Amino acid sequence: MELSEILKNNIIGNFLDKANFSAKEILETKISESIKEYFSRQKTEKEVDFTVENSTEESHGDYATNVAMALAGVLKKNPLKIAREIVEKIDLPDLLEKVEIATPGFINFTIKQNYFESELKNILAEKENYGRFKENNKKIMVEFGQPNTHKAFTVGHIKGAISGLAVCKLIENLGYKVIKTNYYGDIGMHTAKCTWGVMQKGLPDNFKSWNKHKKMDFIADAYVYASDNFDTNEKAIKQINQDIYDGVKNEATDLYEKIKEWSLEHQTIIFSDLGVVYDKQYSESQVFAEAKKIIDKDEKGIFKKSQGAIVYDGEKDGLATWVMQTSEENPTYSAKDIALGFQKFEDYPDLYLNLTLTAIEQENYFRAIIKILERLDNKFKNKYFHLSFGWLLMDGKKTSSRSGKNIKGTDILEESLRIAKTKIVELKDYDESKREKIARVVSLAGLKFLILSHEFNKNVNYDPERFVNFEGYSGPYILYAYVRAKTILKKSQLREIQPPEVSKVGSRGGFEKSLLKWLAHYPQVTYRAGVEVAPHLLCVYLFELAQRFNSFYAHCPVLDASDREKEFRLAITEGVAQVLKNGLGLLGIETIEEM
Repeated sequence: MELSEILKNNIIGNFLDKANFSAKEILETKISESIKEYFSRQKTEKEVDFTVENSTEESHGDYATNVAMALAGVLKKNPLKIAREIVEKIDLPDLLEKVEIATPGFINFTIKQNYFESELKNILAEKENYGRFKENNKKIMVEFGQPNTHKAFTVGHIKGAISGLAVCKLIENLGYKVIKTNYYGDIGMHTAKCTWGVMQKGLPDNFKSWNKHKKMDFIADAYVYASDNFDTNEKAIKQINQDIYDGVKNEATDLYEKIKEWSLEHQTIIFSDLGVVYDKQYSESQVFAEAKKIIDKDEKGIFKKSQGAIVYDGEKDGLATWVMQTSEENPTYSAKDIALGFQKFEDYPDLYLNLTLTAIEQENYFRAIIKILERLDNKFKNKYFHLSFGWLLMDGKKTSSRSGKNIKGTDILEESLRIAKTKIVELKDYDESKREKIARVVSLAGLKFLILSHEFNKNVNYDPERFVNFEGYSGPYILYAYVRAKTILKKSQLREIQPPEVSKVGSRGGFEKSLLKWLAHYPQVTYRAGVEVAPHLLCVYLFELAQRFNSFYAHCPVLDASDREKEFRLAITEGVAQVLKNGLGLLGIETIEEM
């Protein structure tokens, strides 16, 4: 079963069953009734896949449906004729201002103005809860981030953390209880390499006084040094690895534990800077013993021996073959992922779903992991899912922590902040403390929007000069629109803004109506972005909202308008500010009210 279908099944008590139903939902219901009537006449029933979507052009109305074309293939009739018959059956005088048919059979619906005004009232009444769904008591674990100790925190981990946080917030918005989880690699050959590298270099005398970022730079360099010299020191490094697995106490394993501690402290700082606080953290060292038990037990004959190792022969399942246990009888990361799956469901017996986010190159790997879990225990069926995301590229290229030829995660954060500070100075001369705060929010808004505005499986090219930008398709552009709206509201000096009972839309080119219509789409966008796990849909919506608001601001005076127009336009401005804040929040982007 598709993940989106599973997520849809448990969304209850949402915006669709308030007193003011979604116009889209009402239209879908009416159209479905028409389809049933067609088939009842024929004394048969068939599946018809139709859509009701926001119109791409406002001249075509507010919504459009392809139902006539969908039915035409089933009924073998002219779609224009079917469209006319359906229109005759959709009698919604309180909702619809106009219904039109377009070639080759589209039906376009224009919604009455008062529907959008009532939705504005919902925004002002519900505030931060607008577009949220009621809790459904289902628990979903989202595993993301997954940096290794003893290695640099990479740009890939930055992308994973930002993507994972947005996924958590979107799914939480659907009413699910989300458990944010990190699974870090703290055992294995990479830890032995790093430990050996630090032993060769020796810790500087003043190492304890260094800040956590500087300490991690030294550790990452030691890992690269060890990787470069592995071939000539393989025996010594492998011995350290075995001692770590066996729990031997000696100089090397004591140092291993210290490096692990420094690495975790460093990770916590970066995650915190990105707004990520985990509910649960797992480590490879926590599950490796159980992994070995699972492989050794293998009552179902899923694994087999091969050249001294134990492998999963994926070919019989149409998948790749993966090593589960080395010839030294140490479980590989594949076996540890299997043990992790069991551990998650042991810790949370009522866990409804697990979603694991990793880079796209692990797609085939996780197909195998999920297949193994399902063969070992049927409880994992339709419960364990993998979501993959593309790379964050440097000059169009991937980077590697093993070679050291990479920009570290901290490098990206620091460079984004530096550029944001430069751009903030161009806007206004703030004192240092305020400039630091604004620059931090702006830089993260730029970086997060850059990553989330692309489809998950697409690569993203890192270009700070473009994403830390107050113009064009960027996070700071949307953030600036929010600041502008809040500034207008602050200048109005009204403590609480209420929409007028009977509003009168101004005559300045329909900018008010354009904004009202777009605001009303927000709950549907969050719904789609959540069930499809597609933050980029929300990014597109927020950018369009910011654009419409800026056009409104340019053509429709707010504070200098007549009393009736001023009251109405302030209400629209408040609605825009609230929806921008809600939407940015779902992307993990903090808002500020001065820039």
